[in-house]
Amino acid sequence: MNSLYYSLSDINPLLQCSLCHGYLVDPYTIKECMDTFCRTCILVYFENLPRSEYKCPKCNINLQPFSDISKCVMPDRQLRDVVNSLLPLLDSDEINNEKHFYEEKSLSIPKDLRLKLRLVHNLSPMRFTDRHDHIRLRSPNDRSIISRSKISTIPIALQIELCRKYIDPSLTIQQYPRKYLCVNSQLEIHHIRKYLETICQISSPYQIYLFFYDSCLSETTPLLLIKNLLFPSTDRLKLYFSIISNK
Repeated sequence: MNSLYYSLSDINPLLQCSLCHGYLVDPYTIKECMDTFCRTCILVYFENLPRSEYKCPKCNINLQPFSDISKCVMPDRQLRDVVNSLLPLLDSDEINNEKHFYEEKSLSIPKDLRLKLRLVHNLSPMRFTDRHDHIRLRSPNDRSIISRSKISTIPIALQIELCRKYIDPSLTIQQYPRKYLCVNSQLEIHHIRKYLETICQISSPYQIYLFFYDSCLSETTPLLLIKNLLFPSTDRLKLYFSIISNK
């Protein structure tokens, strides 16, 4: 099967928001006309309009029957995956832009943003911090120092639940992990296992195993691969873990 190649400039109009004229970030589509915008752009646009004037900002289709704007827009996950595949650093740039906004306004950085920043270090190849801690833009002619392993560092929502079916009744778990985590999509199963062992304070002869239904997951399987294969249409990845004695 032959591969098809496209110039990014040729498909730019399909990836851009007509409100901010930038690339689509967290795309949301209007159900009535299927026009797509950045989530923040479209919500802010409707927030400043009375309900009697609800119209698509691109094609002007009438949206007045909808009393709640959240009922006429929906997340476009397929387009989001396309944008992230073609522009892997876009989400990282947006995280950096949000961070700079709070810094310029002398506002405290929200907890969720601090978590994202810990997951994605050196987000954009066009920005860097000099020795005086000043953020500068890198010249397009400069060589990027971002390694290929950091190209795809998009956070992923992970739900973890304990399966008590195989647990030794005599085992005492000191602390349970949080049910929902925001983690780096490039982490592998063994990273999550080590995290669980640390939180639950599990040591030999016990060991933690992660699985999906009845299938035990390989230690070297990336979370992003599991997400794409097993949870392609959801916003989060759900896994189970159990603590088994190796005696």
